[in-house]
Amino acid sequence: MYRDVSTCNTYNYGDALYWDARYVQEGGSFDWYQRYSDLRPYVRRYLPPSSRVLMVGCGNAVMSEDMVKDGYEELVNIDISSVAIDVMRRKYANIPQLKCILTK
Repeated sequence: MYRDVSTCNTYNYGDALYWDARYVQEGGSFDWYQRYSDLRPYVRRYLPPSSRVLMVGCGNAVMSEDMVKDGYEELVNIDISSVAIDVMRRKYANIPQLKCILTK
């Protein structure tokens, strides 16, 4: 069911099966750009903690978790990978500020 991602190129980034396989094969969490601690001054400047935040393509990053720890009240994580969303739902089941939604 999952694909071998070792031969995939960037053209596969829009393919949910590519991401499912990648999350199964690599495990752990991954933040694409920077950790929240590095982005915090900019995020805080433009998004007050009472903001509703949509994390598009959340994958398995911990940025949403770090934002909740920093006082953010409502974050919605969306991704096309069912593997990533399943992991996030289990991991954050007891954190009501975080919602995780599978998109197509």
